[in-house]
Amino acid sequence: MEENRKWFEKPVRVLQFNVEDKYGRYLHNINSKELVDLAEKLHVNVLVIFARDPWGRTFYKSSSVGPFHPKLGEDFIRNLVRYAKEKNIKVVVMIGHTANKYLYLKHSDWAQVNSRGETILLEHVPQYEQNYDPEWPQMCINSPFIEYIAKEVVETISLGVDGVFLDSFRYQPDPERACYCKWCKTRFYKEHGYEMPLNPNWSDSRWRRLWDWRYEVVVDKIKYLSQLAKKLNSDVLFMYNSHPGGWAGRTNRVVEEAREYIDVVYAECSEVDHQPPGFITEMTKLTKAMSGGKPVWSSRNYFHMYRTVQATTPIAVKQGLREAIIAGGSPWLLVFSSTLKQSPEVLEAAKQVFVEHERIEEYLDGAEPIRYAGIVVSNKTRDHYGRLKPQKYVDEVRGFYYSLTHSHVPVDFIAERDLEDKVLSKYRVVILANTAYMTSNAVKALEKYVENGGNIIATYLASSMNEEGIPLDSLQLSSILGVDYKGIIKAPWSYISIKDDSIYQGMEAKDILIGDMSYVFKDSRVEEDLGYHTIIEPVYDDVNIHATISLPNSEWGYEYTLGRSPPMIGYKTLAPAITSRTHGVGKAVYFTFQLGRHYWRTGLPVYRELIIHTIKFLDNNPPVRVEAPETLAVEAYRQDNRVIVHLLNHTYNQRIMAIGIGSTKQPLPPYSSNDTVHPPRVIIPLADIKIHVNVEDTKARYKVYSALTNREYEYSINGKYLTVNVDKVLEYEVIVVESRR
Repeated sequence: MEENRKWFEKPVRVLQFNVEDKYGRYLHNINSKELVDLAEKLHVNVLVIFARDPWGRTFYKSSSVGPFHPKLGEDFIRNLVRYAKEKNIKVVVMIGHTANKYLYLKHSDWAQVNSRGETILLEHVPQYEQNYDPEWPQMCINSPFIEYIAKEVVETISLGVDGVFLDSFRYQPDPERACYCKWCKTRFYKEHGYEMPLNPNWSDSRWRRLWDWRYEVVVDKIKYLSQLAKKLNSDVLFMYNSHPGGWAGRTNRVVEEAREYIDVVYAECSEVDHQPPGFITEMTKLTKAMSGGKPVWSSRNYFHMYRTVQATTPIAVKQGLREAIIAGGSPWLLVFSSTLKQSPEVLEAAKQVFVEHERIEEYLDGAEPIRYAGIVVSNKTRDHYGRLKPQKYVDEVRGFYYSLTHSHVPVDFIAERDLEDKVLSKYRVVILANTAYMTSNAVKALEKYVENGGNIIATYLASSMNEEGIPLDSLQLSSILGVDYKGIIKAPWSYISIKDDSIYQGMEAKDILIGDMSYVFKDSRVEEDLGYHTIIEPVYDDVNIHATISLPNSEWGYEYTLGRSPPMIGYKTLAPAITSRTHGVGKAVYFTFQLGRHYWRTGLPVYRELIIHTIKFLDNNPPVRVEAPETLAVEAYRQDNRVIVHLLNHTYNQRIMAIGIGSTKQPLPPYSSNDTVHPPRVIIPLADIKIHVNVEDTKARYKVYSALTNREYEYSINGKYLTVNVDKVLEYEVIVVESRR
C-alpha cells in the first residue's frame, strides 16, 4: 500500500517563489541554484514557481507560448529542475495564470468582457482612473486562450517538472465579473438555444441556467487540462488553486464538482491577516471537504496584508503555517521576489516550523480527523439563496464553525454532494446552518441518518429550496423536525424567550436579541433579514418547544445611537423559536432564526452558549474534550493505535482590527482610520490544559507523550476517559495518546 502511494499523497513542505514584477527588479541577482539552496535550508521539499508571469513572459527558453523573460540570465526552470532533483526537492510550476498581457495585445478579443463590453481586469483600479491601460486583463477560457494553456502543460511537463499547478481561472458567474465575450455567447447559444441573459433575474430559469453553466465551463476546462497532463505523464501532479475564502467563495463549488480531475488542491489563504485566528485551519478543512478528502496544501503569505515588499511578524508566519498542519493540510510559504531580497529576516521563523513538521511527519501521515460534529457547506445554497450576497448564507456557517472551535468541540465540514449514508454515519451531530438548497436524495439520507441514531441541528430556511433552486414555501425536512412551515415574520428586530427547561437551564440570559444594525446604513437601518423568523407549527405530539418568539416595542431603539440601537422587548408570543423532536435514539433541534450569523457578527457568548447547550443535549459524549481557554485551537486525529491532539496557541497580544461604520449620513469624518489591521506580535503562554480522550479499552496501558519533545506525561482513567494534564503550551504542542497492548 505504502509503495503505491504517490509523493504528493504524503505530507509536504512547500515554498512558493513568485515574480509578479513588471520590471523584474531582482531577477538579475536571483538564480535557480540559490532558490534550491534556500529550499534546502528551510527544509522544504516542494518548490512552486510560475511557468510565466502575468505579462506573458516565460521563465524557460524555447517556448511557443510567449517571449522568454529578458531579465533572466539562465534557462531558469530547466536549471531549477536539475538542481532540485539533486536535492530530492520536487518542482511544481504554475500554469494558466489568469492574466496574460502579451496575448491580450496580440488577441484582445480573447479577453473576458462584461455585459457592457468592458475588459474584465484582475487588478484593482480606482474609479477616477478613466483612461487606465490594463496590466492584468483576464483571458477567457472559452476563447483560443485555452489552447495556450494546453501548450504550457505540454512544454512544462517536457521540462521534467514534478507537477503542474493550475491557477484559478477567475471565470466568475457574478454579473460584474461574468464574461460576455463572443466565444462565450457562441458556445452558450449553441448548447442552450437562446442568448445569454444580461441582468440577474433569479425567477427566470434561463438566468439560473447561465449561472450554473459558468461553473460547468470551468470544470470542463479543468478536466481537459488534467487529462492532457496525465496522458503526457501519468505520475505528474495536477493541482488546482481553490482560493476558498476569496472571489465570493465561488471556487469551492468548482473544486466540489471537479474533484475527480484534481490530485491536490491549493488553498490560497491570502485573506488571513484580516480574518480571525484559525482562518487557515478553517479554509483547509473547508477545502478538504470540497475535494472529497484529497490532499490540501495551504498557504501563509510571508508578508502582511498586501505589503508584498515587507515581511510580517515571525509569530504570524509560524502560527499561520501551523494552522495548516493542525487542519490536516501541508504548510505552504508564499514569498515574493521583493520580500525575499528586501526583508529576509523572518525566514528563520518559517524554517523552525518546517523543521518541526519534518520531525512530526510520522504523526501526520495517514492520521484521520476524529469526527463528531459536521457542518454542511452548500455551495448551491450560497449561490441560489445568497445569490449576489453570499454572506447571507456563509456567515451562518462560519458562526457555527467558530462557536464550536472556540468551545473545543471537534468539527469538520461536509460538502453537499456528500450528504449520503457513508459520510453522514461518521458524525454524531450534523448541522444544517440555513442550508436552504437541498436535493431529494439528501433529504432521504438525512431521514435515514436520524432514524439510525444521528442528530441534526437545522436553522431558519434549511431545506426550503429544491434542486432547481426554486423556493418551496415548505421545509423538506418537516418530518424530521416535526414542524410545519407557515411563513416568515419579517421583523427588523426580535427576541427569543427561553424556557427554563432541561436544555438551556444553565443559561443566565432568558430574552435574547435577534437582529443587528446595518453597518452600511444606507438602504436599511438593519442587516437584511437577520431579525426574521420562520413561522412554524408543531405537527407531532413529541415536539418540544424550548423558546418562543418575542417582538420589540418599537421599530428601532431610542437609546445611545438613535435609530441604530435595537428596541427593547415588547411582548411575548406563543410562536415557537426553538423546537426539538426525538426519533428513538436520534434527535433534531430546529431554530427559526439565523443563530450562526449572530455569533459571527457579534462574537457575543450568549449565541455560542445556545449552540453548545444544544450540542450537549444532542450528544454529550464527544471523543475528545479539552479544558482550556477558547484561544487554544484544538484538533484531534486517530492513527492506528494513537490519538493525536494538536494544541495551537492563539493567545496573542490584542490584535487590532478596526472597522468603519460604513457610508452613512454622518456629517463628520471618523476619529481615525477605519481600515486598521495589526498582526500578532506576542504569544501569551497557557497553563494547566486538561485533555480528556474517550478510550475504548480502559484496561490497556497507554503512553502519553509530546511528539515534538518526546516528553512523557502521566495520565489517569476516569470512567471512559483518559485524562492528561499539560502544564504549559507556549506556541504549539502535539500530544500523543498511544495504547500499548
